[in-house]
Amino acid sequence: MLRRLITTAALVGVTALTACGPDNPKPPPFTPSVAPSSSATPVADPEAAGSAAVAAYRRYLEVLDKMTSSGGVDTRDLPAVAADVELAVSQNQAETYRGRKIKSVGSLKVVWAKPSAIGKPVGGHIVTASVEACIDASGVDAIDSTGKSVRKPGTPARWIDTRQLKLFGEQWKVVKGKNEAAKC
Repeated sequence: MLRRLITTAALVGVTALTACGPDNPKPPPFTPSVAPSSSATPVADPEAAGSAAVAAYRRYLEVLDKMTSSGGVDTRDLPAVAADVELAVSQNQAETYRGRKIKSVGSLKVVWAKPSAIGKPVGGHIVTASVEACIDASGVDAIDSTGKSVRKPGTPARWIDTRQLKLFGEQWKVVKGKNEAAKC
């Protein structure tokens, strides 16, 4: 669990929250700050599906970056980039960050990312894909409310991240994944 905390602790961005009150009696309408991941990909174009999945994966990392750097507070865009198991895991991680008063400092770097599998067409569209990426977290730390590092000694600085994505309507979302320490 801590490796996952440190892994995603690398994504940066703090967002101010607006509270209801006398000066602001009604919250503003929800507007995701993340653009849709992709449009449906034609059967005949697995290369386009792979490119769309990689782009969606990168957006997913950006949203996790915002969430972890905000200490688990900024979760508004998670449903725009993740679904199923991955959404639940990301929301749980946000809760852990808030509860432990942890936030990330620094930023993960995607050394490379590529489609590793493209699903078979369903109803005229490719709706599943997998992405494999090499992630570098050497410039990332997770700190507590006093600014002390909570990064466990020996935590890998690089790993292979593998994520499965699915097309929901017109939007690719990460639905499941894992990472493992590996040279890349």
